[in-house]
Amino acid sequence: MQNDNYIINNDFVIKLHDEFDAELVKSMRDELEALSELTTNIVVDLNDVRFIDSSGIGAIVFLYKRMLAKGLNLSVVGLGIQPAELFEMLMLDKTINCYESIENYLLKTQAIKTAS
Repeated sequence: MQNDNYIINNDFVIKLHDEFDAELVKSMRDELEALSELTTNIVVDLNDVRFIDSSGIGAIVFLYKRMLAKGLNLSVVGLGIQPAELFEMLMLDKTINCYESIENYLLKTQAIKTAS
């Protein structure tokens, strides 16, 4: 499995590396199902991902829909060139909260929590 998981400010972060493609999604199937059962927000960190295909997009959308149904959020940080182009082409950047970095995510979400 090519990812690192950790908690930051009560949010579950999945940091992926290299390629988020059909092969990786297939190997993560059980983990993706377990992640969809979480009761906390999820942050998918794609900073080290240079390529994402339709299976990777499908996995993100799967988790996004599961979190949304529970009133939680899924955000994406660190979109590189190819992943960002695909997100924009599919207009996912209009639906899923995307941030430049994990630091930017923390700044924006802390500001939202403080304002609430």
